[in-house]
Amino acid sequence: MVLGTVLIFLGLVLLGVLGLMLLMSILVVPQSDVYVIEKLGKYHRTLFSGLHFRMPFVDRVAYKQTLRVKELDLMVATKTKDNVFVQVPVNVQYFVNENEQDIKNSVYRLSNPENQMRSYIQQNIVGSLSKLDLDEAYGSLHQVGLALQGELTEKIGEYGYVIKDTNVIDVDPAPEVKDAMNQVNASERKRQAQILTAEGNKAAAILEAEAERDARRLRGEGIAQEGDEIAKGMKERIDKLKDAGLSAEAAVEWLKFNDGIAVYTALASSNNAKIIMMDNNLGPTSGRPMTSEDITRSIIRADEVQGR
Repeated sequence: MVLGTVLIFLGLVLLGVLGLMLLMSILVVPQSDVYVIEKLGKYHRTLFSGLHFRMPFVDRVAYKQTLRVKELDLMVATKTKDNVFVQVPVNVQYFVNENEQDIKNSVYRLSNPENQMRSYIQQNIVGSLSKLDLDEAYGSLHQVGLALQGELTEKIGEYGYVIKDTNVIDVDPAPEVKDAMNQVNASERKRQAQILTAEGNKAAAILEAEAERDARRLRGEGIAQEGDEIAKGMKERIDKLKDAGLSAEAAVEWLKFNDGIAVYTALASSNNAKIIMMDNNLGPTSGRPMTSEDITRSIIRADEVQGR
């Protein structure tokens, strides 16, 4: 009776131990993680996501490595070529390559990858910006980021890490430097505005001068054409009088007299011109006849006397 009870107890204990060992031999690796298994203190194998079995007390999970993308953010203090102290925020995205050898390297060859990358980033940013002045640094952030990514890929890649992206976000100088830059930019914008205004005034003046020149040219052409027409008409009238039997001198005197009569008629019809002052030495008592020139000269003198 007692022996049977002891055997039953021992059987239950054995079953419990076997069950515990079975449970200890089962490993479930989550998605995006890998387990590094060591056997008696030495690397044995790498387990990817899923259900796995191991030998309890012999195989142990030495490291749990994630394959997800990690981010490293840091602020780098440095000085540009023109001796401006700046703060440069940097963001690096990286992950462990899903390859057994790379996973093994990431676990056993590099104890603290973030510290190592911080050192590389610091050296790279300082070396890059020390060759650029502040204005060049603002325009070269993308190129600086690409150069940093290339260097990190080369130096961290041998440890099993992949650099997914590297962003050099900004160049942040001291507040007093920002104020000085804003003042310079404001002065430059004001100068450019003055230049544009001056150029606009210059263009307007040139256009105005050209317009005045063209107007004068057109007026001159008009006057010349009018003179040509007057001369042409005068010649035609003289030719008709010559055809009628008058000499050239007589034809001219007749035209002068006739045009003078037209002027006198116009003066007579005017409300402001009722008196014509004539030279007393001219006319029948002067011993020579009065010509149209004499009459015209008298009209001019009359205008001068009347203050017109």
